[in-house]
This record gives sequence, structure tokens and C-alpha cells, in this order.
Amino acid sequence: MADSGRYQDLCDVLNGIANKVLTRRCNGLITWQLEAKHVETATLYELTDLGRSLGEELAAFGRRGKVNRAHVESVRQRYQRQTGG
Repeated sequence: MADSGRYQDLCDVLNGIANKVLTRRCNGLITWQLEAKHVETATLYELTDLGRSLGEELAAFGRRGKVNRAHVESVRQRYQRQTGG
């Protein structure tokens, strides 16, 4: 992902995240790791220097998620069957 993007860009990259969750996360990260800049009719979220410094760790975390996606999905489905959710 680029260092900055609009809310919809974030939604597209974070496929499957609920709008409410993403909004809360963005608001919680503003100042420390994100700056919110209002441009035209949208808000542009941009990483701060501190946020950019987490790039390697987040990239590794993302790779781990991709490698284990099938396993995580099977566990999630099993849990849903067991709980009726």
C-alpha cells in the first residue's frame, strides 16, 4: 500500500473489514501513526514517520496472514458451525 490513501482505498486493501471497525481503527491511529487531511470531499489518510517505521513489521505480518489464510478460514468456519454463528 502507498503511504497515503482515501478511506475507500483502505477498505479495498483491507478486504472484509467492517466499516465501523476501520473507522474506529483510523480514528485511534490518528496523530501517532496516521494523519487525516481533508481534501475536496474526502479525507486523505497518510502515514506519519512513526507509522512508516512499522513498514517491515507490518509487511511481515501481512505475508504471514497470506500464508495461513486457508487455515484461518477453516478454523473460522468450524467455529461458526459449532456456535451457530
